Amino acid sequence: MSKKSSIGFLSLLLVVVLMFFCGCSSSTPESTSPETSEQGSQGSEEVIYLTASCYLPPAHVASELMGEMMQEIEEKSNGRVKITYAAGGSILTAPQTADGVEHGLADIGLSHIGYTPGRFPVTEILDLPLGYSSSWVGTRITQDFIAKYQPEEWDNFKLVAAWGGSTASVNMASIPIRKLEDFKGKSMRGAGEIADALKALGSTPRDIPMAEVYEAMSKGTIDGLLVSSEVLKSFKIADVTKYTTYAPCIGNQYLFYIVMNKDKWASLPEDIQQIFNELGPIYEEKMGLGWNIMNVEGFNLAIEQGAEYITLPDEEAARWKEAVQPVLEDYITKMVGKGYSEQEIREQFAFIQERMDYWDQKQIEEGIPSEADL
Repeated sequence: MSKKSSIGFLSLLLVVVLMFFCGCSSSTPESTSPETSEQGSQGSEEVIYLTASCYLPPAHVASELMGEMMQEIEEKSNGRVKITYAAGGSILTAPQTADGVEHGLADIGLSHIGYTPGRFPVTEILDLPLGYSSSWVGTRITQDFIAKYQPEEWDNFKLVAAWGGSTASVNMASIPIRKLEDFKGKSMRGAGEIADALKALGSTPRDIPMAEVYEAMSKGTIDGLLVSSEVLKSFKIADVTKYTTYAPCIGNQYLFYIVMNKDKWASLPEDIQQIFNELGPIYEEKMGLGWNIMNVEGFNLAIEQGAEYITLPDEEAARWKEAVQPVLEDYITKMVGKGYSEQEIREQFAFIQERMDYWDQKQIEEGIPSEADL
């Protein structure tokens, strides 16, 4: 090979070698770049999907507030939580909620303890006819009681929120209740501890679903009910009510709750749990205040539609309050029979009364609207 040809061959070989190494060098980032992108995708947070059930009608304020709460949880999680929310009992009915959430048929559920008598025995003291003046007061007392006594019966759940719906409204289809004797022989709807109060007052309690009360009153199957006056509007009971009596002297409450499945709660990241913990007290307050406003609206609607609004003279109110005292004593006897301390139960009654006096005064000072304003 000539000297000129050798130089040409070596030059060509050098170019090929350089191209080879340059090619290897430039291919390295191209081959690793997709791999890096894939790892980033795998490292991102997975979306947490939850189901939430509410038995109340979609237009009910509590249903709307629960929906608002679920939406706020989604927003504060920056899209990491997605909640399928269904009101109207389409996932779980009111009596099914506690068991359904415990066993994972829904991750979150709203109901009240009156639908499952005996399941929350310690907390049931709050549903007794203690004389709640409003739902807001009952809600505040509920928060104080649970914080102080921490009933173990909630340990099967994550208790997200709890509040009271006071039952100071006696609504009758055709016969007024003006004095204690008027209860005698009347068939009236009431669930849980409210049923015991109605029996003590002289009527026959009927535990029927709230959704069936309208028809039952219109057909005369029941004469009336003791309930939160908000149902006059939310369940349209004002349409079949001619007499509505405001009787806080025997005010029970239905203790409402929002609970989460315990295992589902344990699986949530801490920062997501913190969102629930922060929003729980906020929505307890919204529910308690919202119930007060609903109760006022219910009474007003009944009056607008021609119902007679009845209040009790102090002497008559005292008679009603005395009539339901055996319900409190029966509760003590029942709880002692289950192994609870009578002294502790009586201390709980004293604690509730002390908090009731406090929050009744606060309600006045803060100008919280209630039926007492009517």
